[in-house]
This record gives sequence, structure tokens and C-alpha cells, in this order.
Amino acid sequence: MSNPNTSQDPKSTQLHNNAVMRWVFLVLGFVFVGLGILGVIVPGMPTTVFILLAGYCWAKSSRRFHGWLMRHRIFGKMLKDWEERRAMPRFAKYLAWSMMSMSCAFLWWRLPTDKIWVAGLVSALCLASGIWIARLPDA
Repeated sequence: MSNPNTSQDPKSTQLHNNAVMRWVFLVLGFVFVGLGILGVIVPGMPTTVFILLAGYCWAKSSRRFHGWLMRHRIFGKMLKDWEERRAMPRFAKYLAWSMMSMSCAFLWWRLPTDKIWVAGLVSALCLASGIWIARLPDA
């Protein structure tokens, strides 16, 4: 007898085998959606990252909630682009690069001399993230 959680289609959702982990992913999905919605309201707080995390968690825990998120009129396209092609909208790329640049510049400007290594570390991580984002296809 075949397992209902597996499929020949690699893009289909793969529910986690452990029931406890499915509950953990389900709860985390709700937390991440809440944080994503909060990110729409609060300036400087990301939305996309939390919605992508919610999509991942619900793909592992609930076909119903994952399907709802995939059909959502605002978040659905973002998730489909990511799941199907690992693509990111060009506007989101520009926004991420500008926010990372401003954050790094602020750290270099405001941190005391004895903590400047933090600015260097954050700048290196932002540079690596920026390069990774640049390599993603445009949605």
C-alpha cells in the first residue's frame, strides 16, 4: 500500500511522518503568518521571509493551510514563484539590498570603535546574502 504523504511529483507537499513534528510545524506556521502580517504593518519588519517560512511549515504539517496560503490573493504568487522556481521579484531584491545597505551603513556610523567587528560581521553576512539574492531568478 502506498504512503499518502509521498508522491511522484517532487513539488508536492511532503507531510512530516511524525505527528508531534506536524503539530510543531502547524503552530510555527501560524506564528510565522502572524509575524508576516505584522510585517505588513510595522515598517522595517520583513513580511516575505515569514510567509515563506509559514509556507514551508504548513507544507510539512497541513495540506489544507498550505493550500490556503498558496491560493491567497496577496501571498500566493510569492509562494508559487519561490516553490516552483526559487524566484524573487526584482522590487523585493532592490528593497532587500537597500535595507541591508542602510542597516550596515548605520552600524558603521553608530557603533563604538570597540564593537566595530560587529559591523564588519554583519556587513559580510549582508554581502553574502546580497550576492545570493542577486543570483536568484526574477519573478
